[in-house]
Amino acid sequence: MSNYDEAKKEADLIDQNIIDTLCKGKNFRVEAGAGSGKTYSLMKVIQWLQDNKWEEYKKTGKKVACLTYTNAAVDVIESRLKENSFITPMTIHSFAWSSIKQFQNKIIELMDSQKLIPDKIIKDDIQQIDYSLGVKYFENGKLYLNHNDVIKLFSSLLDNGKFRNILAKNYPVILIDEYQDSNKNIMDKFITYFISENKGIQFGLFGDSWQTIYQTNNACGFVEHENLVPIRKTVNFRSAENIVEFLNKIRPVFKQRTAVDDYPGSVTIITNNDFTGVRRDDRNFKGDLPAEVLEERLNVVKDICEKEKEEDENLKVLMITHRVLAEQQGYENVLSLLGDGFKNGDDPLLLFFKDVIEPAINAISNSDVLALCDVLKVKRYPITKKSDKRIWNELKEKISNARSKTLFDVLSIIKNSSVIPFSDKVEVLYKKMVENSEEEYQNGTIADIKNVKYSEFENAIEFIQPDAIFSTEHGVKGEEYSTVIFVVSKGWNQYQFDTYMPMGSRTAIPTENISSYERNRNLFYVCCSRPQKKLIIFVTIELQGEFKKYLENIAGIENITTYSDYTAKKN
Repeated sequence: MSNYDEAKKEADLIDQNIIDTLCKGKNFRVEAGAGSGKTYSLMKVIQWLQDNKWEEYKKTGKKVACLTYTNAAVDVIESRLKENSFITPMTIHSFAWSSIKQFQNKIIELMDSQKLIPDKIIKDDIQQIDYSLGVKYFENGKLYLNHNDVIKLFSSLLDNGKFRNILAKNYPVILIDEYQDSNKNIMDKFITYFISENKGIQFGLFGDSWQTIYQTNNACGFVEHENLVPIRKTVNFRSAENIVEFLNKIRPVFKQRTAVDDYPGSVTIITNNDFTGVRRDDRNFKGDLPAEVLEERLNVVKDICEKEKEEDENLKVLMITHRVLAEQQGYENVLSLLGDGFKNGDDPLLLFFKDVIEPAINAISNSDVLALCDVLKVKRYPITKKSDKRIWNELKEKISNARSKTLFDVLSIIKNSSVIPFSDKVEVLYKKMVENSEEEYQNGTIADIKNVKYSEFENAIEFIQPDAIFSTEHGVKGEEYSTVIFVVSKGWNQYQFDTYMPMGSRTAIPTENISSYERNRNLFYVCCSRPQKKLIIFVTIELQGEFKKYLENIAGIENITTYSDYTAKKN
């Protein structure tokens, strides 16, 4: 029997076990290793609910919440649902807000008691609470919440029995995708009030605790409870045998089998121990290759991989330090100011330029009216006469001339043209830019983001496109590529693989190192588990000591080579 046949048989039995557990009304946690088809299993559960609970839930107005970490994941799940489905995919922020927004008086009381009301605004001034941009500001009697406010308020309301009863009545089942990245305070309360009591709401958690890479955002990580049935998915449908064996050595307590028959795959570790020049000595980069040497050598390895891959295959270079990439590719201010809004790809300004403005200008440049209709989401052609064409061509020319100016300059041109409508969120932000607002926005102020060079947004948009070759490790969780070059380098004191990965071979890890070890281990595992065919670990620091022994043990000495030897064999 082939790898695939055996793996598919095993995976089908596991999926049936998930459905059986759901039918019994039990809470469960699906621990899905890399490439094991977590989303497939989640959609099987959703399909079962749609097929078997449609009449009951539609009649009573009940819904099933499917919570996930990003808006992009929400869109993926939503695209696979039946029309008018009672399954509601949401981020935790949108779910929290939809659950609490009707309790306006209680929210105002909580904000007052928890000192969440901004200075110079008194409780009695607030006529309504709203949440749209994720930016806190007060306007015309309405106080808009930021993202953290929504989470805090929802968490507080979970302590209220009446609120919990209403929540359970509306949502008898809650499915959580990437459960390990859920807010810890909220997950703890779900466990305390629902799972431990085995009543109110049935929970289905889908994820992988070893793919928790958002600890700095108070992520819950591994969740365990006697009333939470553990179910493991142990088949890897993504990676070839040699890569899966490598992953099993990183994670021996959760071994997988490969479902791939067509190729064995390969793991190669390229060291730069052959570099004889002076290594870096600056903060956070001590012992690393000089920046220009790293870039030169990495580009050579990348070019070799590009030549070796098939035409329909893809390549991704993963680098640990977002800041270094941002500096190299010219979007450091965007990264600094937008922060998580950039990393998660859900900032409204970034999305507006990525999904609307740049595609619209490209469509005009290529005289592609159909593409322009798709971008603007209109059925009627926006260009029907010469005057329309002139307006669009003038807009294209004005934006072209303004690309060297600021974000606000380009936004103003679009606003004045009146042919591309702003979304509600962008409309609010633009109005505040006109006022030169010092209100907070992401990691800075609205005035700060207003003055960023538009060219930085262009560079940022290019970086976050799905076909971009370079990425950071945080940007690829859940993704897969034919070939992955994983760059193990310096640059961020939170990640020191050479220090922490060898700890996994010890019988016990010192208590004070456990958190750092898990943070490094999880990111290392996520990166190594992305490729289908070929994994190259490009180590830019000098490989020695315990880290050298660790890599020799999990990869094999025969699969470790210097940059000079690797390139010599390929040329």
